[in-house]
Amino acid sequence: MIKGKNYAIKLCCISATVIAVITTVVLVTLAFTVFKRHDPDLVLYPTGLAKLQLDDFITQDTITSEMVMSIRNRNHGSFKFENTTSHITYDGELVGWVPIMADTIPEDASMNITAYATLRAKKLRENPKAINDIVSGSLNLTATATMRGKMSIMGIKKKGSVYTECHMTMYISEIPIRGDSWCWTKLEI
Repeated sequence: MIKGKNYAIKLCCISATVIAVITTVVLVTLAFTVFKRHDPDLVLYPTGLAKLQLDDFITQDTITSEMVMSIRNRNHGSFKFENTTSHITYDGELVGWVPIMADTIPEDASMNITAYATLRAKKLRENPKAINDIVSGSLNLTATATMRGKMSIMGIKKKGSVYTECHMTMYISEIPIRGDSWCWTKLEI
């Protein structure tokens, strides 16, 4: 009888140890795969530049141009962000803004957000360096934004922020005007 009890206790301890090891392995694997944080990918497409002309930079106080932001969320959780504003700078000076409306980016998916950039052309004309760049045919701008919101992974919600910085070059002398951009993003939870 005592021999049977010892066997049952040993079997119970071995089973508990095996379950604990398997659970630990599964949790560590999930932590390094599914729950690993990935920075989103962001690409700017300045779709409205083709409608602008060089004269707009000379004659108008403000210029509004449509742009499409293509965001790819590589995480296994959705990100719901609040309204925010991206600030556009030239040579460290604020020359424009882009309001970005609140939205949700689904998990492991891409989405396009249409926004309208407002440039203060008058402010650019007041800067001698900007005038030289406009005359030479290209203008380099930087847009920064912080998107605050909540990340939801398997029903667990955590506050987070996505920091973005995009460097844009507008080729003003070309007809139609076109632009290139390069963006850097960082997700913090």
